[in-house]
This record gives sequence, C-alpha cells and structure tokens, in this order.
Amino acid sequence: MRGSAYPTNILLAALSATLIHGEPFDYIVAGAGTCGLVLANRLSADPNVRVAVIEPGDDVRNNINVTDPSLFTVPYNTSIDWLYSTTPQPAAGNRTIPWHAGKAIGGTSTINGMTYIRGDRSQFDAWETLGNEGWSWEALFPYFKKAERFTVPNAAQVAAGATYDLESHGDKGHVHTGFPFSLINGSFHELVTDTWTALGFPLIRDVNNGSVRGFSVWPQTLDRDTNTRSDSARSYYYSVEDRPNLTIIKGTVKRITWANSPATHHTAVAEGVEYITPDGEMVRLKATAEVILSAGALRSPLILESSGVGNPSLLNELGIETRIDLPGVGEYLQEQPNTALIYTSTQNMSGFAPYATFSTAQDLFGNETCAIKAYNSAKIPEWARKVAAASKGAVKAENVEKLLRTQHELIFEKKVTIGESLTAFSGGALYSAVWLLLPFSWGSIHLTSADAINAPAIDPKYFLVDFDTDVQIGLGRLSQEFWCTKPASKLVASRLSPTDDVLPRNATDEQWISYIGDSLVPNHHPIGTASMMSRELGGVVDSKLKVYDTENVRVVDASILPLQFSGHLTPALYAVAERAAEFIIDAARC
Repeated sequence: MRGSAYPTNILLAALSATLIHGEPFDYIVAGAGTCGLVLANRLSADPNVRVAVIEPGDDVRNNINVTDPSLFTVPYNTSIDWLYSTTPQPAAGNRTIPWHAGKAIGGTSTINGMTYIRGDRSQFDAWETLGNEGWSWEALFPYFKKAERFTVPNAAQVAAGATYDLESHGDKGHVHTGFPFSLINGSFHELVTDTWTALGFPLIRDVNNGSVRGFSVWPQTLDRDTNTRSDSARSYYYSVEDRPNLTIIKGTVKRITWANSPATHHTAVAEGVEYITPDGEMVRLKATAEVILSAGALRSPLILESSGVGNPSLLNELGIETRIDLPGVGEYLQEQPNTALIYTSTQNMSGFAPYATFSTAQDLFGNETCAIKAYNSAKIPEWARKVAAASKGAVKAENVEKLLRTQHELIFEKKVTIGESLTAFSGGALYSAVWLLLPFSWGSIHLTSADAINAPAIDPKYFLVDFDTDVQIGLGRLSQEFWCTKPASKLVASRLSPTDDVLPRNATDEQWISYIGDSLVPNHHPIGTASMMSRELGGVVDSKLKVYDTENVRVVDASILPLQFSGHLTPALYAVAERAAEFIIDAARC
C-alpha cells in the first residue's frame, strides 16, 4: 500500500466519486490541512462515526522537499503550492506580490517554516472581550500541551543555545516539537545573545510560556531524532489512515448545499457540499451531522461566499443568492509584511540558527512612546474609517474602531510585543528578517467570480495605516543597529542587500519606506477572514465556531482567529482544532 501515491481509501474515493454521491457521511471536513486533519483524527476515533475529508492536494509523505526540515522554501512555486498573488498593493509600488500556501494533505504545515512560538498571554485573553466567552490563554493552554510532543534537548543542543521550561510543554501529543541537531555550534549563539543583551533584550528561557519579549532560540515542529518535519498529516493522519470510517476524497469543495429554504427557516441547515473532482466534474456529498470548513483563511471565506453566506451586496454582484447576511465574511484579513536585510560574513559557519527577538513599542520608540500612544489613540477613528471604506461598507467604522482600540490597549497598556526580528546565518550570509506583528491595516479576501473558487482577490492592504509603517521602519533600524553593535559587528564583512546607496546607516524615513515597499513579501500568517467574535462586531462564527444562523456549519482554521498575536500560527491552530473537536463531539452527545 505504501508504494502507491495515495492510501487505498483515497484512491477508491477518487475513482468512485459517483458511488460516494449516494453515501452520506456524518461529518464532512473541507480541507486536509493543519486543522482539518486534527478533526479527522479526533472525530473518526469513534468507529461509529463516518468522516470524509475533501482535499485537492496530493499525499506528500515521500516528498523530500517536505520531509527534510532544511529544505524550507524549496516547495514554493511547485505543484504543492497554491501560487496565489495579491491584488496590486499601493504601498509596494502597485506590485502584485506572490503568496504561498500549501496544497497538499497537510496543508500549509507541509511548506511552512515549522516555527513553534505561541505568543503573548494578553493577546489570547483579548479574544474573550470580543464576545468569545471562555477563550483565553488559560483556556487554550491545556490544548497547546495536548497537541504537543516535546523532545528535551540534549547536552550538545543546550550548549548550542537551546533552553526550555518543561512545564510549558506537552510530551504526549501528536505534534513533535523540539530543536534540530543542526543548531549552529561555536561562538555564533554567544555573539548574538551578547549583542541582543547589550541592546536591552534579555535571553528568554522559554518563548512558549506566554511572554515572548527578548531573545530566544525557538523550537520547531519536527521530529528531532528522525530529522523529519512534523506536519499535520504526519502528526494526525498517517497513523489512522486505515480506519474504515475515515476517507479522504481528492477534490475541491466549492459550496455548501442547504437542506431547507430561507423562506421557511431562519436557521440554515447544511445538507452537505458540492466539490469539484480532478476531472472537473461536480459531485454532491451529504453530511448527516455537520459540515466543517477547514480550508484556511484564504479559502474558507470563498466557500462561504459560494454558498450564499456573506455580504449581500458582493454576492449580488457575483450572481449568488444570499442565504445568510454576514458582511464580515472575507473581511478583517490581517497579514504581516516581511522585510529582510542581508550582510556578508567574516566567518564561515554551518548549521541552523532559529533565533527570534520580540520587541515592544517601548523598545522601538523609547521616550516617544507616550506621545505615540496619544497620537495613535486620536487617529484610531480615522484608521477605522479607512478600513471600513476599503471594505466598501461591509464592516462598520464604529466596529472596526472597537477592534483597533482593543489592539491599541494591548500594545500600550498590556505592553505586548509588536515586532519580531529573526537573526540567521545561511550560505555565507547574515540575515535579519523583520515584521510588525499587530497590523492596524486590515484587508480582505473575496471571490472574483462565482466560478473562480481557486482565483481569489487577496488584498492585505499593506501599510494602509501609517503606524504600521512606523513599526516596520523601527524594526529595520533595530536590526541595522544590531549588526553595527559589538560583538555581532565583528561578524559583518559588508552590506549585501540593500546596498548602502539604497539604505545607508542613517537612512531617512523616506528611504526606508521606499526600500520596504520595493522588497516586502508576505509573512504568510493570514487570519481573521471568518472571525470568531460577536455578530455585531462583524463576526462570522460564535464562540463554538459555528457560523451564525446555521445549525450545523462550523469553521475551524486560521480564518476564525480574531486578532493577530506575537507568535506563529501553527501552535494556536493545533490548540484551536483540538478544542473544536471537543465542541463537535460534545454537541453530538446532546
């Protein structure tokens, strides 16, 4: 069986889709990605429950570009990458910017950077203030640990900089986390640590304990002992793929089908889905319990819109009949712009340096922080009007203002971190990659036509709000200062990119803005496009992840995350999916 490109039940499903047409499942999951496979595993643990997962991507368990942790970015622009692009971005010279997302069993967990960083405690606590009862750091912490199987670093890894707090990690979960054997040895870690310490950033013992400010060596989603990426398929699917009640169907979900008429029923009941086979045929599949969208922040909103769930004005333009009026579908897209600085090195080193530094507003703006706090507070109504106007009225300015004020409070009252800086060495070069973590510039993703489920309009609205620009410039200057500060400065031979004529050491704001616009790329952390928050604020799902005005449709993926946070998405997604599985199982018992 392992010699085949797909397990037997995937082949059977693909070859006999018309037979499955008449065979209902209890649960249909749209998307075999990071969250979808957690649900597939947990729901199919009951042998009396039939689960179908519909996924357009391939089985990549034997793809070396996926399994080898050192080959991160190699799968980009290959058949397992959706190869999206943004709409023209004014802040980037009207460029359309490539956007990578995993198209495989395992989703984006098969091509991401494998970073395992959760975020700041207060950022998760803020979810509850948006109408999400029972969602906080304390509520999620057991699920972070439930999903995780942490490998304690050995003596050599500790010598290379790995630190940890065992109480912050799980050791019995499905997702392997830990540090690679390939951590850079020698003096590099000591030089980097000493330099960040000189700049006021302490060494963090464990970046996953709810406070990330400072410098750390972060763990990854990998099996250290086999040197293998621990993507969601390897973590949650391969070990249970032979369950007779679990089937993966190769196809692309286009829309939800409804069992009742909006004229006679206020609450919509999903009958199942329609999906497109690899041959282009449309197949209808029925669900007797629930339909769960786990297609990701870039695709779940498209399925909702195709199903008549969204902004009636937009749906009318697309020729789609409105089933549920939810204008927040596809709005509140929050993404982080990434900027890099590259230097040649005086030393030749080998190995991997998973080094991250998280900074607060005080770190970036110093004595100006109080003035910036007051200025931003006064500007929030204007920023909210900009975001609302960009949505063409889909979201209300007063609702956006409340959300932005929540974020403002996190930054200036709770003092959460707002910027991340990676410090790395590769191929003889020294790197800094920086990005603002909590953008106030919010965009959208929508269908471009009723039939274009694979060609969305992705508009992150980079730098729509000027404070985002200030943060990105501050992070860039901080990284410049790092490489000009001893002892790290001893490693620098010359500037490689950008060159001194483009971005000198004393570059003006205008020079920084020009460089950032010319070079920015997505950080590939999109959230918010089917937000979990009160319906009045523009939310799409409630605190049980159920789509408003539906009886049996949930969304479980990054689209439900209401606000950005100072971490990478993977840990939060596994925790959310583990908790969602419990919601679904509990609901079935009622």
